[in-house]
Amino acid sequence: MKSNSEALVVGYFAGSSSSCPLLLPSAPTLVRARPRLPAWAQRLPWVHLGWVALLFYIDWQNWLLRQGVLVPQQQDNFWPLALLANLLDSALFYFNWLLMPRLFRRGRLGTYLGLLGLGLVAFCVLRIGVSYAFDEVRVQGESQPLDYYVHVLQAYYLQLGGAILLLSFFIGLAGDYWRELRHRRALEQQHLRTELALLRSQLHPHFLFNTLNNIYSLTLHASPQAPEAVLRLAELMRYQLYESADDLVPLAREIGHLQSFLTLQQLRLPTASGDADEAIDFRMLLPPGISHTLLLPPMLLLPLVENAFKHGDLTARPHVVRLVLELAPTDGQLHFTVRNRVSPETATPGGVGLANLRRRLELLYPGRHALVVTANTQEYAVRLTVPVSIS
Repeated sequence: MKSNSEALVVGYFAGSSSSCPLLLPSAPTLVRARPRLPAWAQRLPWVHLGWVALLFYIDWQNWLLRQGVLVPQQQDNFWPLALLANLLDSALFYFNWLLMPRLFRRGRLGTYLGLLGLGLVAFCVLRIGVSYAFDEVRVQGESQPLDYYVHVLQAYYLQLGGAILLLSFFIGLAGDYWRELRHRRALEQQHLRTELALLRSQLHPHFLFNTLNNIYSLTLHASPQAPEAVLRLAELMRYQLYESADDLVPLAREIGHLQSFLTLQQLRLPTASGDADEAIDFRMLLPPGISHTLLLPPMLLLPLVENAFKHGDLTARPHVVRLVLELAPTDGQLHFTVRNRVSPETATPGGVGLANLRRRLELLYPGRHALVVTANTQEYAVRLTVPVSIS
């Protein structure tokens, strides 16, 4: 038997003799991140900034109208009156803004509508009073009495106040909907993370159970390979418990994990024919060094290999299992193919490991992966296709 895990790997770079070289897509092709605002921009009070901008835009438009283009030129006390009017408009806007969480969202609709009515009346009274104080309305240059202001402006200010309240109300509802949507998405993400963690943790006892059975079989026959099997198992468990806690790990780390697993499995292959060293064929069609920059979720490839040894014919020759790991030259997706001969004594291939893998793929790559199973009475083959990220 060859030393170390290199005895199990036949790795080469296919494409050197081809007229079309292997092209690795750039990071934007592999990972399509949704554009997001910077953190400082997300913390800005956009609703309140928008409200202030709307008020000053209306003031600017009114000031332009008063420059004598469409109406007679009027410049006396314009900006003091405009700023005071902005304060009253803002008071009504934020009056409803503060009432909504205290009354409307708690179902106290009658009290809410009553206070809004009182606020609207107070707004109209104050706006009419400000207009009268600044002598805003003149007829042929003559000032008008207070009752004229009340008669002419009450309907206008009622409509203006109603529009301000409606604007505040619907902006408040939109804010509530957005916060609820973000909260729901956060809960969904937390649920997915919890489910993924549970699925990953289920791999550990499932894998440990199968491997301990293999080591038990070696100890029954007092095999000198048993100590090495225990050492390999310790390396595998160290990776699964400590080194695979990240969401993404380098492909090279996953390959090393597979090599340790294959070394452990080779210890239990029949050696009577003398060709057990060649019974595992692992080919990597990857550009040199690329495995250290490609990222994928941990423990994604192992269930397919484990399934092959669990249900495969370990006496099959020339190969018990054939593994091919390649990077597609067109779309940059990772393809992993596992083939093995089916043992007539085993049950139908599948089980907990493969079922968990399907669920993990649905959560990690919804609509962006492929897991194709081809089976007959003699051979079982699985081909996994997933997108990869670049570190």
